[in-house]
Amino acid sequence: MNRIPIGLLWCLPLLGLGVFIALMYWSETWQGEVRLNQQTALSVNAEAMARLLADDERFLAFAFDETDAATYRSQAIETEIVLDGRVSDWPDQEALELGLDHLLEIHSPYSTDSLGYELSVGNDEAFLYLHYNVRDDRVVYRKVGGLSVHRNDHIQLSLLDLQKRFHRYTISVYQPGELSVVEVTASGRALREATEIQGRWMATDDGYHVELRIPRTLLSRQISTLVADVDDEKTRELKFMMGLSATESLETLGRIFYSPSDFEKALARMPFGVQVVSANGRTVTTSGYDSTGAQLRVDALIVSGESQLGTISISQTAVPYKHLIGIINSEFDRWSILALVVLAAFILLVLWVTKGRLGRMKALVAELVDSRGSVQKEASEQDFGNDAIGKLFQELKSTTERIGQHNDYLERMASRLNHELRTPISVVKSSLENLQSQDVDPAALVYVDRASQGVQRLTNILNKMAEARRLEESLDETEVVRFNLADVVSGCIKGYETAYRNTSFVLEVELEDVPITGIPELIAQLLDKLIDNAVSFSKTGEVRIRLHIENGMAMLRVMNEGQNLPKDIVLFESMVSVRADKGESHLGLGLYIAKVIAEFHGGTIDLDNRSDTQGVIATLRLPLLRLTSRLR
Repeated sequence: MNRIPIGLLWCLPLLGLGVFIALMYWSETWQGEVRLNQQTALSVNAEAMARLLADDERFLAFAFDETDAATYRSQAIETEIVLDGRVSDWPDQEALELGLDHLLEIHSPYSTDSLGYELSVGNDEAFLYLHYNVRDDRVVYRKVGGLSVHRNDHIQLSLLDLQKRFHRYTISVYQPGELSVVEVTASGRALREATEIQGRWMATDDGYHVELRIPRTLLSRQISTLVADVDDEKTRELKFMMGLSATESLETLGRIFYSPSDFEKALARMPFGVQVVSANGRTVTTSGYDSTGAQLRVDALIVSGESQLGTISISQTAVPYKHLIGIINSEFDRWSILALVVLAAFILLVLWVTKGRLGRMKALVAELVDSRGSVQKEASEQDFGNDAIGKLFQELKSTTERIGQHNDYLERMASRLNHELRTPISVVKSSLENLQSQDVDPAALVYVDRASQGVQRLTNILNKMAEARRLEESLDETEVVRFNLADVVSGCIKGYETAYRNTSFVLEVELEDVPITGIPELIAQLLDKLIDNAVSFSKTGEVRIRLHIENGMAMLRVMNEGQNLPKDIVLFESMVSVRADKGESHLGLGLYIAKVIAEFHGGTIDLDNRSDTQGVIATLRLPLLRLTSRLR
């Protein structure tokens, strides 16, 4: 399986994807055909209903009502209404919102807080109900003892009774509670108390509620109502009058429509959602009509002779084709699931093969290059194929070989430079010693001494480079032993106390026996490098060393208080240093040597700023006693 070309394997998921797309196209095509057939049948029904309505008297009365009066649409109420001013016992319905656009009189600057209200209209077989939810920033009630019913916040109501007589009423109260309705003349003079109209006035936090009940035997289809606002209790001047229509005369009355009307009842019995729009713009819509376009919808013109009376639109409320669509979708789902399973299996197969090839490539690269970047062996042609992953491996192999050649060149160059530079340095050094042994002008002797110091620094540089190189070459040839890391650390600390007399060393060893497999001399050399750095950068003259075991690893920490580590500098690389003094003793090789020793023993070494940002902590992790010192 690993030898199958990756490109060929990826063709399998593409094939499965093609099958899935074909199934989707097949399903969409059949659903579209079924939907088109059902829409054709719905159009036939719409045309038939349009021909019936063209001769229906109820529709003709609806279509030829050209009045432009305000419309009050009443909703049917089936529950008992309690006249308490609250709307909680009303059925859910859409109330009329009245505001700035419905101001009939304005005598003062208007703001939305000044006046606004919601008007709900409902009816049962015997009564018409009106509910006013008024928002008023200041409510002024009727003055006690006052004769006027208009110099305060009030509601006006006008209607035409069944005998075609015009009546005008005013509703105002001295205080919230049961209200009285007064019939007034056109000039506003009170005539009598209309006890047949009952209601309740209830105060609210932002205004008041008024609930009225009017016997349907008292009114015909024409009615108007408005809310009047007075804010100043002293002047009691009228500020605003707001409503759908005025109340002062018969000509200003609006029209009230009870829902459902006979025409609406006839439409509601249709097996479709229906909307009828007359030529003059009047609209009636049944509850099942869908105006969003989510269901099937068709339109048909209502025509009588050459006159267009309106438009009827019907939408499918119970879609017959859904059963057939369900069958198609069931089959589609079955085949889609099968196609998706096959597609997922193909993808998993390709990913499994690709993962195996990449894992094998990773193992081969790890065998080719050791931890120090040296190329150990060359890969053969049978290690990779000729597909995309094989070509990638070939490129990696080629790049690895070039890197190995470059690293070998750099390693040899250091040895050659060391060898080539020692002879001229020896010549210069001997010549300077001969000059110093002779009588030399004191002024010139200063320059001779400086030259001697420079030659000595060059000699130290070559010695340290040779030390690092010899360490790397000798690691594999040195025999490892089992030793106690605590003894090595304790012995080294005693030596440091003598070597660094100005520094205080605090050693904390949690266990007396910390068994390690390795070379104790190299561990001591590693500790020398860490202590040298800690002492050099310490500002308090104190270095703390702690040795303990954590998670099966020996942990050696060296801490000081002083300068923090700079950012974005890899300190464990060769020839990297952050010391201000880049003199003969600080070439940036100390931490590099420490890293080589730690990795040889299968461990790691890290440098971090302390959590209190007051210094640096070096952490050495070494595995406990093992059969071999190397991890690989």
